[in-house]
Amino acid sequence: MDGRGCARVVREMLAVPLTVRRAGPQDATLVFPWRNAESTRRHSGDPRPLKLKGHVAWFGRVLADPTRFLLIGESEDGPVGVLRYDVSGDEAMVSIYLDPTRHGQGLGTALLRAGEQWLQREVPSVSRLVATVHVGNGASLGA
Repeated sequence: MDGRGCARVVREMLAVPLTVRRAGPQDATLVFPWRNAESTRRHSGDPRPLKLKGHVAWFGRVLADPTRFLLIGESEDGPVGVLRYDVSGDEAMVSIYLDPTRHGQGLGTALLRAGEQWLQREVPSVSRLVATVHVGNGASLGA
């Protein structure tokens, strides 16, 4: 027991319902400002600012790769974040980032849950999720 049971119950009761959909080429420009935001870059593998042309090229490569799945999380009021699964055998490496204007709303956890449900339906061979969380990234640790 950690003393946070009540907080967990409240978070579940107030959870924002999210859906996920496969990303398409048009989403590259939608998510570029989210991915390029300093608050996102500081917790990514490469914290340097991105160029739109390079991001669009990367996005296209991911969409074309049959072992990678790029999803857009959406709430009633529109897109909220990005979830990527890199699948190898029965394992999927997960990567996530949100629209920075939506931070602090519990959407990361909701997006992960929606993504897990999608993955169970669409790629049932995956039985294990793996993530690398950078030191100091309390939001990801909490999710």
